[in-house]
Amino acid sequence: MRIRLVAASFLFIAVAARADYREFKEFPVDPSIETNLRHVADATLKEFPKLKADDLAISVVDVTKSSTISRGDYHGDAPFYPASVVKLFIMSEVYHQKKENDPDVPRALHEMITVSDNDATAFLIDTITDTCSGPQLSGRALAKFIDKRRVINKWFASMGYDISAMAKAWSFGPFGRDVQVMGENRINRNRASANAVASLMLWIVRGRALSKATSDAMMALLERPLEPARKEENQVTEFIGASLPAGSKLWSKAGWTSEVRHDAAYVELADGRKLILVVFTRGIADDVKLIPAIARHLVDELKPERPAP
Repeated sequence: MRIRLVAASFLFIAVAARADYREFKEFPVDPSIETNLRHVADATLKEFPKLKADDLAISVVDVTKSSTISRGDYHGDAPFYPASVVKLFIMSEVYHQKKENDPDVPRALHEMITVSDNDATAFLIDTITDTCSGPQLSGRALAKFIDKRRVINKWFASMGYDISAMAKAWSFGPFGRDVQVMGENRINRNRASANAVASLMLWIVRGRALSKATSDAMMALLERPLEPARKEENQVTEFIGASLPAGSKLWSKAGWTSEVRHDAAYVELADGRKLILVVFTRGIADDVKLIPAIARHLVDELKPERPAP
């Protein structure tokens, strides 16, 4: 019996250390946050009339109190093309496979997260999937290639996530077998929800993405100064960081294409609030004022109520 109890204890510790989506979904939704997010959505849709309600998703997790987690979402389970936000899942798989100290991997991780470099991302995908881009394949070779590209999906599915992170990020592609990996009607196209990203961010922030040391390493990659020294490294002024009050701290990963504009962030505000904010938008991706406006509404709406005098 003692052996069984010890084994069960180790199993619990192992599970608790993982970034489990099912546990995230078990946290009850906070009605006040849901109300705040409806107000944010209404204000955003009024301010940006070209944006449709179905093309906006927001997930918020309040981690101000270390003993409790409050969360809420607006269309938080809706699937979106995640653009470069998918690199959070790629980064996690690199650490899952313990590849972080392989030659060129530290530099590639830094470039992928800090400046969102697609070449670095392609290198890391090749590294963790044991695949490489090239001409089209057929038969068993194609099936094997596609199955290897599912490595990130399989690991996150074991923790309850419904995401796809099989495809490389391209500026003008894809080509050859990278077209084939998409599948018929692009069924394997990269996919995630605001809630899935918020869950992963939560466990990174809480030190439970694989281990405390691994989570700390991810946080170091995600940390961003609110006044970037180099314009090409800027994922701040056109995103959530643009609307944070003075004295705030930011850890984030943005993503944008001609189709979508997103940001996923953990913020520590000067007033003591600690929030995970994930914003997904679709349809007006060229509007650089969109994410800052949503973030401004979020910061205002999520202010704690003052006690009655």
